[in-house]
Amino acid sequence: MPVLEDVPRIIRGMVISGMKKGVPATMRDHFVPILEDEAELKRLVSYQEPDDAYFVVLGRSGEIVEQRHDSSGDTGYRQLQGEILRLLNQK
Repeated sequence: MPVLEDVPRIIRGMVISGMKKGVPATMRDHFVPILEDEAELKRLVSYQEPDDAYFVVLGRSGEIVEQRHDSSGDTGYRQLQGEILRLLNQK
């Protein structure tokens, strides 16, 4: 969920399109750009470090299943990858 509230509206479509091209076609239905309420999102994830990657895993009904952040991004994602795949495969 890229947070794009600060991206000027005139180029948002171009930015979103470019980002989507980097997402595998099978995952594009789960690509959700955030265009407003950035301050609320930062509060929700206890935002502190601008260079950290923040991971939030939502269940199908929108509840937060897991969240964390780290400076490398890779470690946090690897730790959550199993949970993400499990949620995506639920029917």
